[in-house]
Amino acid sequence: MKYFFGFIIIVALVVFVFILVLKGFSGPAQPKNQINLLDYANSSTVVRLFVDGPVNADSQHNGYRITIGRDANTIETLQGYKYEVIKAQTYANNNDAYATFLRSIQLLNFTRGNPDPNLSDMRGVCPTGTRYSFEVESAGQEVQRYWTSSCGGGSFKGNTASIRTLFIRQIPDFDKITSGLHL
Repeated sequence: MKYFFGFIIIVALVVFVFILVLKGFSGPAQPKNQINLLDYANSSTVVRLFVDGPVNADSQHNGYRITIGRDANTIETLQGYKYEVIKAQTYANNNDAYATFLRSIQLLNFTRGNPDPNLSDMRGVCPTGTRYSFEVESAGQEVQRYWTSSCGGGSFKGNTASIRTLFIRQIPDFDKITSGLHL
């Protein structure tokens, strides 16, 4: 009888090792909540960077929003906590430029983040600093939204500085358009 139980344990161990070996050769799995931006390269899907300034008086509060799409790139400067657009500028874009941009931000982990809904509200976080929101919108629906701040924290797990630089580089006269903002 004890040989029978020993045999069963050995068979179970062999099966367990076999499963581990097969999983090891299948490569790393993409997290379930992470999307592939290149799937959206030929669609009307847009990616967006929203930058929200320090907490201050409504009349002094500023931010900006850069939206990158297949056909156009847009920057909007924003005033107050209702984010009234005070300036907007749009630039032409094309499929090749958009696909290259999407691949670049994908490689910088634009789609990595923590989807926990308890982390979704960035209002008031890092009150003397800046908050950054990274969004994907398809057919008018939010596909992804992660955020971080200059103080750290948030749900975003990508390379904030490099991704922000890539968004800014899509706007030829970014410095001129944002020069009056209190960020």
